[in-house]
Order: sequence, then C-alpha cells, then structure tokens
Amino acid sequence: MKSHIHILPILFLVLLCVIMISGCSSNTSSSTVTIVPTITPQTGANPASAPSTVNQMSNAAATPTETQYLTYTNPTYPLTMTYPADWQVQEVDPVNCWALRDYGSTTCNVVNFFSPTTEFGTYHTFSIDVDSPTTLTIEDYFNKDSGALETFYPGLQVVKTFFQQKVSNNKAYELFFRKGDENNAPPAIEVVTITENNVPYIISYNALEDQEFDNMLKSIQIATVSSSTKQR
Repeated sequence: MKSHIHILPILFLVLLCVIMISGCSSNTSSSTVTIVPTITPQTGANPASAPSTVNQMSNAAATPTETQYLTYTNPTYPLTMTYPADWQVQEVDPVNCWALRDYGSTTCNVVNFFSPTTEFGTYHTFSIDVDSPTTLTIEDYFNKDSGALETFYPGLQVVKTFFQQKVSNNKAYELFFRKGDENNAPPAIEVVTITENNVPYIISYNALEDQEFDNMLKSIQIATVSSSTKQR
C-alpha cells in the first residue's frame, strides 16, 4: 500500500512534464514572426511635397527661351533698329523702291521683316516706308494716310487710334484697323511719325499688337534724313 502512495507523486510529476513539453512544442510550431524594415527619412526631405522627376522635366521644358535680336542698319535712310534673330529681312533697292500702300506718289518702301511661317503658312510682316519731306503737320499727314488706307481697303474699320506715341523721340500717331467690314477681317497697324526735318516714316504691321511689334517699334532710331529722299 505504501508503495502505491510513493508511485503517485512520481506519476504526477511525469504527467506534468509531458503536458509542459507538448505545450512548448505547440507554441513553437504555430507562431510566425514578421520583420518590418525600418525606413529612416532623409534629413530635410519632405516626401509629400518633393516634386517628381517627371514634373521637374516638364517644368524645365515649359520655360520659354528668351528671344534673341539682331541689329539692322540702313545707311540710305539713316535708320537703325533691332529685330528677332529668326525673322527674315528684305531690303528694297532705294533707286527702284516700291510701296505696299499708296500714301502718295513719293512713298518708298525701305525694308520689310518677315516672321517664321507657322503650320498654317501665315507670318507677320513689319514694314517701313519713307515719304519725301512734307510741309504737313503730323496730324494732317496722319489724316492723309488714313484716307489713303480707306481707299486701298474698302470697308476698312478703324478700331482705335493713339496720339501719344514716340518713335525715335519724334511724335507719332498709331492706327489700329481691320482691312474689311467684317469682324474677322485681317487686323493691321499703322504708325506715322515725322522727323525734325519733316521726313515722314510709316511703320506697318499686319497683325495685332504683340511683344515683337512693341520691341521693334521702340528700338527704331532715325537720324536726320536729307531732302533728297529717293522716290519711286
């Protein structure tokens, strides 16, 4: 009887060990450990606001390039001005000069500048004509010029006029008009100025006023022209 009493504690200890061993084995086989890498942010970087490489390239491509200008000089009609480097220059022989518009029988076309053609084949023209010395005031000559344009372009629409212009430090009048009686008629600009020795210069542009026109007009420098201005 005593032997059975001694055996019971031993069996209890054996059973307890078996339970503990099977419990450890079960925990080891059923658990999975996931390792998450740690990302260390760069000093001073803000991932939320940093532009992508694609955006940087797009912004760089969208930056407009600065227009390059060349200098034009005409010794016959002492004239100096700048024009965009990609425009073409057409000089007119002063002996056989001709006029794009008939302001009078003495008007001489001096030079024309043509912008590059677009995909539609259109281009802008900046032209300078010179007339013989006149006794008319700038106001009367401008009215004469406007009347000649109305004759040349039937149905001409005057859009607006400016009387506070300066060309080579000489008073100038500017006329913005359309060449027909419809709103979609081609626009054009005429600028008339008279030098100190009464020589009229007529600047023409076959488009709306833009940066190229403004830059070219402001760059014009006219020296004193003798009374022997060539006639056509």
